[in-house]
Amino acid sequence: MTTHHWRAVAALLIGLLATPVLIVGRVQAQSAADPRALGNPDAPLVIIEYSDYECPACASFVRDTKPQLIAEYIETGKVYYVYRDNPLPQHPAGRVASAYAHCAAQQGQFWPMHQRLFQGYIDGEWGGNPSASERMFRQYGDELGLDPDALQACVRDPATDHAIAADIEEARNRGLRGTPAYILRWPGGPERGDVLTGAQSFGTWSYLLDERLSGQPNPATAAPLQGEQPSIFLYLALGAVGGLVVLVAGGSMLWWLAARRR
Repeated sequence: MTTHHWRAVAALLIGLLATPVLIVGRVQAQSAADPRALGNPDAPLVIIEYSDYECPACASFVRDTKPQLIAEYIETGKVYYVYRDNPLPQHPAGRVASAYAHCAAQQGQFWPMHQRLFQGYIDGEWGGNPSASERMFRQYGDELGLDPDALQACVRDPATDHAIAADIEEARNRGLRGTPAYILRWPGGPERGDVLTGAQSFGTWSYLLDERLSGQPNPATAAPLQGEQPSIFLYLALGAVGGLVVLVAGGSMLWWLAARRR
């Protein structure tokens, strides 16, 4: 067997053994419930959005692009979508809005409040002045049937502001300064994921997501590892190598015998 053939066999073994590990890592990384996420945690692609409720480009994305993303990629199980706060310093009312969204999550109403905050900003109902904006946020809570006392207690709790600060720090650690910004992750992709910034069109998202999905294995046929037991792929690969060795050895022996008869 030539050096080229041995390299091909080695590449086959590495590819077969790496595939189950990627699948297991993906499932484990997204197993925890998150009230600020949409879709199937086991989806092949993950989008993490870092956004600001008082950001015009963020509102444009929510209005013009996100509904199509939800319909064509999130609800179909292709994308798991995670929201994180990144209110910019020049948007103090946006930080208060983040607090109300966080606290609505405690009552199971994060996404309705999320949508209401952005719609209110688009309609010019709030923005700029934090105190005036907060009066509107309390009205949104009433519209959604939230417990007003629990909502206010949560908004005033220092732990809520600490949670928002943690999201902001996470964005900074990822090198994200403006909003909206997105991290796109998939098994086998860059460890830190792809970074997108700005209110990209649905066409741009669709092209990128389809390109990433085209390289993903079919989850219906992928076999995860079971504890510490060897993978079935290992047995198949070793069997294939053994078969090649037998064929090469047998062929060499036949050639040698034929040569002796000449």
